[in-house]
Amino acid sequence: MRLKDKVAVVTGASGGLGAGICGAFASEGADCVVVYRSDRAEAEKTAAKVAGLGRRAEVVRTDVSDEAQVKKLFATTHDRFGRLDILVANAGIGVSRPLLDSTLDDFERVIRTNLIGTYLTVREGARLMAGRGGGKIVTMSSVHGLGGTHQGSLYEATKAGIINFTRGAAFDLSEWNIQINCIAPGAVPVPKDPPPAADSALYKAWMQYTPLGRFGTPHDVARTAVFLASPDTDWITGQVISVDGGITAGPLIPSFNHYGPKPKME
Repeated sequence: MRLKDKVAVVTGASGGLGAGICGAFASEGADCVVVYRSDRAEAEKTAAKVAGLGRRAEVVRTDVSDEAQVKKLFATTHDRFGRLDILVANAGIGVSRPLLDSTLDDFERVIRTNLIGTYLTVREGARLMAGRGGGKIVTMSSVHGLGGTHQGSLYEATKAGIINFTRGAAFDLSEWNIQINCIAPGAVPVPKDPPPAADSALYKAWMQYTPLGRFGTPHDVARTAVFLASPDTDWITGQVISVDGGITAGPLIPSFNHYGPKPKME
């Protein structure tokens, strides 16, 4: 087991990628703090999966955009487990809106959760790690942090910011033996965000530009998170790994604007 007896905090773990990462960590021997903001029932399901794999789980409600709540999260982690070895800053929200129709409130909302939330989570997690000799941090960007598309500028700005935040943090955290790396997932359908119909133009466009010819799964991303959380990456930091079926190897990402209906505000 690559993560035997490690303690991991995973934000945004009530479903989707976060739940998949918790399950993969537990299968590799880690205990998990399952962090959620609004859906406790789903977070409890994630915790039950961790427990079913023979590992300890703690469910903690946290709005990562709130500094006091983030500090409390890591105080709870210390009280419950005594240490922190792995952190995955996965919590985030999406916003799809044409730039000229957007509002400052739209932008501030996505910045507070995606960018400020990542900053607060990494800062407080790293403070706990620094006192115990180091650790592993994984941030979560997106292929939309590497390129633009219609109606995505607000979201894409935050995901691009996470990438360079990770690169800069790698320097500051190196003296504490903390390695921080970033995953940029491609199209990974989850129950709350299902894939387009197989006969739709958007589905065909994604497949046309995805060399591996399929959408991803939470397990695809989780396996990469396990790698980045393991001792295999002791000499890897400040890097971005695109887990996207190869779509960013090409020149573009299909634009939602061309393959209606237009996305709605989340």
